[in-house]
Amino acid sequence: MTARDARQIARGDDEGEAVWLLGGLYRFRAAADETGAAYSLFQVDGHAGFAGPMHLHHEVAEGFYVVDGQVTIFIGDQEIKATRGSFAHAPPGVPHTFRFESPEATLLLLIAPGDGEHEALFREMGEPALSWSIPPMPTEPPDVVELARIAARHGTQIVGPPPKS
Repeated sequence: MTARDARQIARGDDEGEAVWLLGGLYRFRAAADETGAAYSLFQVDGHAGFAGPMHLHHEVAEGFYVVDGQVTIFIGDQEIKATRGSFAHAPPGVPHTFRFESPEATLLLLIAPGDGEHEALFREMGEPALSWSIPPMPTEPPDVVELARIAARHGTQIVGPPPKS
């Protein structure tokens, strides 16, 4: 797939695919198969305490842009207190994740190049969203071993649990 395979897309706020994953709402804003594999873009909405497991990608980079709220972004040994308008970048091979700190927050995840694996990973780890609302936080911690198995099938290596507040 190349940039020549990209197609024109436009989505409103309540359009597109979405999954509930680990207590967050993941909206697929632009999928790799739509951008000619140039990138994938996801909007993530969640409540305070929502966090992803510490992980890394060997082939892709991940960008984090805080649309609203407060989010702590972990990249390597850095702990970045990010607010609206903040951006951070995790290059391939560097462990990273995030944790939402404010009552609600919105984060954009930019994966480049897009390979479709993040879409598949989010679908397999999560479940189709029944509404455009943030799901309840899970009452039990995630099964990191199972998440690691799923992630490995999609080019992601989980290296630790979600960071606690």
